[in-house]
Amino acid sequence: MGSIFYMGDRLLTSSGIDKKSAREKLEEAINVCEKHGLVLALDVVFPREELVDDILSFVGEFNIPLFLDSPDPAVRAKAYLRASEMGLKKLSIANGLYVDSPREELEALRNSGIETSVLMAFDPKDPYTSIEPEKRLQIVRRLLDAARDTGVKNVLVDTVVLDPSSIYLSGEAIHRIKSELKLPSGSAPANALGGATKERLGVEGTVGVHGGAAAFLRMMGADFVMYGPVSRAKYVAPVVSMVDSLLGYGLRRSGVRIEGRHPVKTLLKELQQIFTRG
Repeated sequence: MGSIFYMGDRLLTSSGIDKKSAREKLEEAINVCEKHGLVLALDVVFPREELVDDILSFVGEFNIPLFLDSPDPAVRAKAYLRASEMGLKKLSIANGLYVDSPREELEALRNSGIETSVLMAFDPKDPYTSIEPEKRLQIVRRLLDAARDTGVKNVLVDTVVLDPSSIYLSGEAIHRIKSELKLPSGSAPANALGGATKERLGVEGTVGVHGGAAAFLRMMGADFVMYGPVSRAKYVAPVVSMVDSLLGYGLRRSGVRIEGRHPVKTLLKELQQIFTRG
């Protein structure tokens, strides 16, 4: 999952959004993910209310999952309602439900008819305690009740990352939530790795840090990984594809039939052929 139009994104301009550059970056990320047998989803971060319509009409063209996000709950609420009114309900995922989500946002989600929401397994008022995996389980159980009240039918859990070390705790929480609650889960290591850029670490370091974090979370069971700016897909997708190819091989050995395009059918097959020819 790549992020776009967040505060500080160069694709934001004084008058709105740079659609030409955004289209180029999005198409590149989609192509990279397709090449590696992955599905791209978009974390659409609305910086302010007046840009909601313009951003939705733009991202809606790409027919990919849209996680509707904003640091402002009032903006999230508007995005839910407008996405439904603009015919984007099936692509839209509310991002998301918090322990302190205001009533107005919950009502907007209910009225929008959006059927999928992210549950944020973290309490910002109690960061030191709620970062622990056991506490996250308790929070998710509470949020499941809130989700049902809004009419949400499908949920995903975000085991929130605060700093680089907490990526481990996020992974542990993913494993426990999937094991005990059977809910699809993931997280956003990018929240802690924004400074790990190619300018600071070089290309090799960037691939190592962002790809390594994604690989760790995938091995812990993550169903989605929010890797940061959408253009960073080229650094992360090949790593996740390799992990998926091996996980897919394990599933095949256990008798699971893998449908559709998957790295086990493409990347691992290619690697086997290279090995044989070598």
